Amino acid sequence: MSDDIFKVKPSKTASIEEHESFTIYSQTEIMQKMRMLSKGNCLITAFFDHGNESFMTAIIDVLPEKKLILVDCGPDEGMNKKLMSEGRVLFKSELAGISAQFSAHNLKRAKYKDQAVFAFEVPDELLWIQRRDTYRVKIPFSATALCDLTHLDNKKGQFRILDISAGGLALEDMDMHEDFQIGNIFKGCNITLPEHGNGMVTLEVRNLLPLKHNDPGAGQRVGCTFQNLPTDLDAAIQRYILHIDSLRKRLAD
Repeated sequence: MSDDIFKVKPSKTASIEEHESFTIYSQTEIMQKMRMLSKGNCLITAFFDHGNESFMTAIIDVLPEKKLILVDCGPDEGMNKKLMSEGRVLFKSELAGISAQFSAHNLKRAKYKDQAVFAFEVPDELLWIQRRDTYRVKIPFSATALCDLTHLDNKKGQFRILDISAGGLALEDMDMHEDFQIGNIFKGCNITLPEHGNGMVTLEVRNLLPLKHNDPGAGQRVGCTFQNLPTDLDAAIQRYILHIDSLRKRLAD
């Protein structure tokens, strides 16, 4: 196996025709998403031979300076040879409720850190479908996330985030603030995600529920949606969701 693959020049890959509104074209953002799949140890299914054959793999690394993605070779050498002979391979994966799909041309065998890998150029397009309304994680106290609002009842307030998704969050309001009304919009909200950074976002209040069903005065759950969520904060939230999922899995084990 040769390391010459790391000197290839970028070229076009197969396009993804469907779900145009979910398709990412930025090379920087595509590599960022690929790193998320790698750090999340996500299994990826490689489909080839017109979808008649497939095997499971994973992203080993992303090389931004070479614009290359590295994936693990399959356990069956015959399958690996078939994959190399394919002109186009379709990859599908999932990350914290997000479906990812991309295609690549002309996979090459290489050796990377003493590991056999397939290498291919960063795709021109990445289908990244976020199930915003269905995948929401509850945040344990051990990973407390906070949200600062600067214009609440004419003063600043800090609230614990009860749960979060790629589309919104829920705040714990113990003092039943009057400014929390359905439809109200709060700009310049600062979200702090432990070990995953922070960022500013605009929130719109969508629902209000009591924290305790038998005690309406014990505080309320303020459900909000994000408006114009910045790309970097979106990525941080997705990494944080993955982190929470990992915590839950370790506790379950």
